[in-house]
Amino acid sequence: MTREMGRAEIDDLLQARGAGVLSLTDGTETYGIPESFGYDGELLYFQLVYDGDSEKMQLMESTETASFTVFTEEPAESVLVRGALERVPETTQTRAATAIAENANIPTLNVFPNTGPDDLSMAFFQLVPEDLSGRKFNDRVPK
Repeated sequence: MTREMGRAEIDDLLQARGAGVLSLTDGTETYGIPESFGYDGELLYFQLVYDGDSEKMQLMESTETASFTVFTEEPAESVLVRGALERVPETTQTRAATAIAENANIPTLNVFPNTGPDDLSMAFFQLVPEDLSGRKFNDRVPK
């Protein structure tokens, strides 16, 4: 049996999980990437590390509506967040950093093994939810 999650359940899952899949598009090509995130009950925050040739950053700029999926297997549940992806204004970067520190599963910075740290940039982005939906799957299908 599947049922929709209420807003409190959605918030609980977003605050309990620190990573999900961010989906971007330029209108023809899609790009899904695992990302850690912070959630403050209102916005989702991402701290992105990139180099000068970043396909991810090109798509971040061209995506009108991004989607972010968070899920668990036990219990089986998922949340889908859709909305505009924006750079975090400098005046609220402390808020973004706090949400990320409290919520995100931050991996080690080894995604660019052939690029030195001086050649990498970092930027904060926020996903402004226009649509939040969640599903809970109570009965598992036998294998």
